[in-house]
Amino acid sequence: MELRHAKPQDSAFLVEMARLACTLEDRPLPSRDASEVLALLPAPDAAIVATDDDGRPLGAAWWHIHEPPLLRDATGEPVPELVMAVVEGERRKGIGAALVDALAEEAAKHFSVLALNVHIRNPAARLYTRTGFRVAGAGRGWFGVALSRALERPSISDATSSHG
Repeated sequence: MELRHAKPQDSAFLVEMARLACTLEDRPLPSRDASEVLALLPAPDAAIVATDDDGRPLGAAWWHIHEPPLLRDATGEPVPELVMAVVEGERRKGIGAALVDALAEEAAKHFSVLALNVHIRNPAARLYTRTGFRVAGAGRGWFGVALSRALERPSISDATSSHG
């Protein structure tokens, strides 16, 4: 598996991943042009894509600023939210955890915390807690839970020592 930044040719795949991220597994997927799907699409350079050895996309993760925000940081700024999905048949292989950690590393260059909203019945809730997210309060919807993960910004000494 390879993790890379999304490319322009990944746009259709990112729409499919946003559709998956919008619903629980046992419910129908929203249409490609549904407002909830379009609202989740990543900004340029905000998405990480996991691919297999042949370059086939397996999953994606990105952050976005939801309106209204799920959480605000100590200064009152909206906290970016993680959006992630892995294609059916490729789940439970470590792809999701790798995507979450890679995105957290990238997000730490810009933010001090990352949040997400997860339905209490979503099996991915266990993945999020394993990758450092903790309950931050009530989320969206009747069964939504807000989770957050503190991010460590890379220090200058970390950057120089890793290249030495």
